[in-house]
Amino acid sequence: MNARRWASCVALLALQGFGVPAARAAEDPLGMALRQVVEGNLSAFNRKDVAGAMNFVDTRSPDYDSTKDELVSEFKDYNLTSELVRFTLIGHDDEFAVARVKTKTTSKPNSGFVNNTVDTITIFHQENGGWKLWSQQVLDAEMLP
Repeated sequence: MNARRWASCVALLALQGFGVPAARAAEDPLGMALRQVVEGNLSAFNRKDVAGAMNFVDTRSPDYDSTKDELVSEFKDYNLTSELVRFTLIGHDDEFAVARVKTKTTSKPNSGFVNNTVDTITIFHQENGGWKLWSQQVLDAEMLP
């Protein structure tokens, strides 16, 4: 899928999703399933389990290899902890689902890592019948004191 088509799909899904009240989206089975993917990925991340974290990423994702390499590097260099701050289902089509995901990542003081929150549009794709992370676009990153 080329970048223009991908961006158009994300924009269309975002516009469709703005009409869904937050309470209803939180109860949506798809929203709950996607949130579990994010939470499972973060749980494995917090255990420094590269294989476990990568189990939540679609192996066909264009970001698969770079994500794996980044995790190996982060686990080697830092003692990080990530937590889910907010999850909002935006929408889906036949192939992809989209959510707004905000995470907070921190490390021990004086580690050299800048604690932060990152707000993203996260794209999910099904692999072997289960939802997996596909890609994400950063909307905002806030450095924490």
